[in-house]
Amino acid sequence: MKISFSQLETLGEVAERGSFSKAARALGISQPAVSQQLATLAAALGLTLFSREAGRPVLTEAGRMVAARARALVGETEALLREAEGYAAARSGRLEFAATRTIGTHLVPKLLASFLRDRPEVQPRVRIANTHEVASLVLRGEVLFGLVEGTIEDPRLETRPFAHDRMRLIVPPGHPFAARPAIHAAELARERFVSREPGSGTRDHGYDALRAAGVEPPIALELPSGEGIVRAVEAGLGVAVLSELVVERAISLHRVAAVAIVDLILERDFLVLSRRERPLAPLANAFILSLLGDRASERSKGARSTARKQRHRRSGR
Repeated sequence: MKISFSQLETLGEVAERGSFSKAARALGISQPAVSQQLATLAAALGLTLFSREAGRPVLTEAGRMVAARARALVGETEALLREAEGYAAARSGRLEFAATRTIGTHLVPKLLASFLRDRPEVQPRVRIANTHEVASLVLRGEVLFGLVEGTIEDPRLETRPFAHDRMRLIVPPGHPFAARPAIHAAELARERFVSREPGSGTRDHGYDALRAAGVEPPIALELPSGEGIVRAVEAGLGVAVLSELVVERAISLHRVAAVAIVDLILERDFLVLSRRERPLAPLANAFILSLLGDRASERSKGARSTARKQRHRRSGR
């Protein structure tokens, strides 16, 4: 015979209040129902849970043992219900995803701070890898989603843009290009590049754009992080194409110089990757929607700004 949660809950109430009638009022049931619940529980366990002393129910030694376990189980069950409610409402639980080094270092802290501001019970965990490794983690089911730069061609993956990025050519401060406002892509054919490793979205996007312009970038050095590449460029080991997020501080401090390429567009989207047929947990879905909402807000602001500029031009201001 099985025992039920309501039987354990009833036993805990009687043990705490010392009375069947008081337990019945606390539970909102009749006193005979309390007696029936406890009789059924005692029969299922094969134990005598109560004795009568001076007309009052008193827990036996076996009853005290079962009541202690019952209170613990009821507490755990109530905690589970609270956690499940928070999980379903995307208010608690573990938020685990993967991100590329550029996004994980420069965007994720800000994105998480905004999302977690009113979700103190959420536990974030971010795995850092390059674009192709992030895609593999999503495909293998080790994470529900990933944040990447570059392009992923796989019919099993759904990709949604959540932010826009501009890439910059950086050179050492004393480089001949540093004194010029802009260059043509063909002039880079003689330059040596410091690069991320194969599989990096930064490498794929930047160098694919150069190859499309007829330049095959010679790689002088490969490093696993954008910050390391900035320092290598600063030391004169070559030039590099990196996200504006990575290089903006070094440019502002004049550690490196940014040079425009007049005949090359180095822009890209940051993407959310997820498996098409795999449903997202409520918390993951809420975080992704917050990213896409920020993207929609940016587009809306940009459209309003463009409209204002057009009105100003028409009015002659």
